Amino acid sequence: MTPHYLKNKAKNLSQESGVYLFKDERRQYLYIGKATNLKSRVSSYLKTKDIRIKKMISLAKSLEHIATESDIEALILESQLIKKFRPLFNIVLRDDKQYAFVGFTKEKYPKIFITHQPEKNHNFIGPFTDIGALKTTLRYLRRVFPYCTCNQLHHNYCLNHHIGKCLGFCCLKSAAIKEDDKTYTNNINAIKKILNGKKTSFVKEIKKEAEGFARKDDFEKAIELRDKITKLERIFENAKIIKNSNILKSHRSGLESLLKLQKPIVRIEGYDVSNIGGAHATGSMVTFVHGQQDKNFYRKFKIHPVRSSLAEVRRTRAKSASETSYGIKWGDTQMLAQVLERRFKHYEWPFPDLILVDGGKQQLRSVEAVVNPKSEILNPKQIQNSKFKNSKQIPIIALTKDKKHKGNKIYVSGRKTPIALTKLSPADRNLLLAIDSEAHRFAIGYYRKLHRKLFR
Repeated sequence: MTPHYLKNKAKNLSQESGVYLFKDERRQYLYIGKATNLKSRVSSYLKTKDIRIKKMISLAKSLEHIATESDIEALILESQLIKKFRPLFNIVLRDDKQYAFVGFTKEKYPKIFITHQPEKNHNFIGPFTDIGALKTTLRYLRRVFPYCTCNQLHHNYCLNHHIGKCLGFCCLKSAAIKEDDKTYTNNINAIKKILNGKKTSFVKEIKKEAEGFARKDDFEKAIELRDKITKLERIFENAKIIKNSNILKSHRSGLESLLKLQKPIVRIEGYDVSNIGGAHATGSMVTFVHGQQDKNFYRKFKIHPVRSSLAEVRRTRAKSASETSYGIKWGDTQMLAQVLERRFKHYEWPFPDLILVDGGKQQLRSVEAVVNPKSEILNPKQIQNSKFKNSKQIPIIALTKDKKHKGNKIYVSGRKTPIALTKLSPADRNLLLAIDSEAHRFAIGYYRKLHRKLFR
């Protein structure tokens, strides 16, 4: 394959996700790969210095591609094609790393795990080349089809059950209700079908089943199945945010224009708090630089309760707040303000070009109160600090969600009315959703860690 042929192919490709396939002169598959950005990925082969890749390209005579709706679909399709055609260079170009497989244990309530070494005593689906995207896919699927990950049985419901990621009965020492067994089995089978590339046929099955319940006037079950379909479709619809940094980097000017900034947005910090039941509240700070995660500047915060009189708590407490013990206020806005206040005490950390918080107008005002030196939250020493004074120039965005927990609009510092996410470019919208999702994941991960320590 000549560089001219490859260059023309790359030029005509779109920036969508998909799978690309190199073939030799006999139309046999040489290499199959996936990409979140087909144009960028194929173009990268023109600059490679890897001898093995150059060898593969020299043997290739044609390049085909299959566009997908999301990175998740590209991941699954790539796995199916590699398993079916077993291309030579998919083995040669592994860099001595084994592919990932999803394993299912053979027990009453199967566990799901990822491994590089499939064994005969478990069922496996794979291979998958991108373990990061695979973990993200399983994390999303578990929200729709809960399953158990507990290492041992216990008497009380686990944390994952309380946050909707485990059915609960599957990890209790007491006998499970028989009718629940089918629900767990159905969830495991659903995940298997989706990972095997049978999402479309699976959705048709669920729709048909829902229609059957509706005809029998069992609307509760019909609605439950319909909601599962909606959530599943949303996963694949929003999955374009996974590792989509190439597209994000090339479209950052949209946010700069929206916020009327003179300088480019390079560094974005995202914040979220996890407050399940008011106890062990945690906060998170994630950092994206040039549209990519910079985990060197991820920070987690253990929220310290704000103490006051019980009368004041009852008088000033917001609806979202909860009282876990006498004289302690736990409100999302107060917790968020505390996280930002503690963050800006670290003058040695690089300041962001943009702050993104999970929430609405109240959360936006809470953060503005911290960033603005006139806030009563700050002491004179903080106000006098020149670096902190400059922080008031940092634009702030609060991202709200609808009843289905899907991002729908943003509140921007300096603007009175919110902006619908649909008004933003796909790249800007996906970037904000990606940061918000990562901040939520990081906050709840720390919450779980603290919760587990409590019961040891």
